Amino acid sequence: MLLRGRWLAGHALALALVVAFVNFGFWQLRRLGHKREVNAVIDARAHLPPESLATALVPGGAVRDYLEVVLSGTFDPAHEVLLRGRSLAGRPGFNLLTPLVLDATNGQWAGSAILVERGWVPYDHDTVPVAAALPPAGPVEVEGELRSPQRPPTGPLAGVAAHDPPTGPLVQSFYVDVERLAPQMPYPLVPAYVVARTQEPPSAGALPEPLPPLTTDEGPHLGYAIQWFGMALVGLVGYFFLLRSTLRQERRGAAARSG
Repeated sequence: MLLRGRWLAGHALALALVVAFVNFGFWQLRRLGHKREVNAVIDARAHLPPESLATALVPGGAVRDYLEVVLSGTFDPAHEVLLRGRSLAGRPGFNLLTPLVLDATNGQWAGSAILVERGWVPYDHDTVPVAAALPPAGPVEVEGELRSPQRPPTGPLAGVAAHDPPTGPLVQSFYVDVERLAPQMPYPLVPAYVVARTQEPPSAGALPEPLPPLTTDEGPHLGYAIQWFGMALVGLVGYFFLLRSTLRQERRGAAARSG
């Protein structure tokens, strides 16, 4: 009986669910491993003195993520971009991404601009440049963390992730995608961006609000992995007892009919 018709379909479905749950568990473990690698980099670079952009990033070289850098230049709020889907202390809003046109102290990058994630503004500040969060008009010095450009997810998450339009200028964007934003800028962009921590002179108003500091917590990935593996185990055990109960009932029925 258990090898016929709808039972075969049930076996296949149960097996598929268990395999999926186990795969989700291992996916969470892989994410945990990646998070631990990132945390190790953050810890290692947190104790290094800040570097100038000229020494921290060479043309064609790899971006040393989370390295503290110091750069100077002039902000260009006319080409500011709002990063969508950002929140601060549970409040929805945008992060401001403003080009900083680099001066001669930045060596080979002088005359280019680097995108600086300056801080957070509430959701009703949705027009650029954000008048309530304008940067100083003159030269500034910014210290912050160097980051690699962001790209939309690929693979299993590509179908459910947020995406920007593939072409045309972006006033709002989900990602700090330097390559995607470069065509709308009147100057070359450095192939990295900076999350600002300090700025001299500071902005005049209360906005943008500072971004939260980096943390090295491991997140919920281990707990999620245990949940997925637990669901797989519960599914296996539950299906086993279902099959055993069905077999017992079938045997009782057969015995009753033969008696």
